Amino acid sequence: MLVHAQALLVGTPEGRTDYLDADLRDVDGILAAAAKTLDFSQPVALMLLGVVIFIEDDEESYAIVRRLMDALAPGSHLVLSHTVTHPDMPDVDEAVEFWNEHGTPKLTQRTPAAVARYFEGLELLEPGVVSCSAWRAGTPAPDVAMYAGVGRK
Repeated sequence: MLVHAQALLVGTPEGRTDYLDADLRDVDGILAAAAKTLDFSQPVALMLLGVVIFIEDDEESYAIVRRLMDALAPGSHLVLSHTVTHPDMPDVDEAVEFWNEHGTPKLTQRTPAAVARYFEGLELLEPGVVSCSAWRAGTPAPDVAMYAGVGRK
């Protein structure tokens, strides 16, 4: 990620790019660092793609996302993806279990309904919280165990 970010950090007259290497639990530090680049009085997009899966405690993960969104102006968007438990995909549950026994950091799966909870208080855009393969797909695609949604504040 850092190498890719460094390539983007050259900036342009149209805007700036910055990179922050932080623990998602450090909300105050993230907001302070982001405020050096972003104007929080204007709408921005908070993109948490495959990130909150590393926060094991449900309530802590919801609180982190709420605190980040609370700092953003109306019209801002939350884009979030998360691995899910799915009764039709037991192999995914087995793979996550194997990873958690042998790898780090540990992954947390949540149900689709639990992922949808991150969007409480936001206007959830169509098609809602669904399999990533179903987001704006031109043709039907098989479900994957990564769900995503976009919500507008």
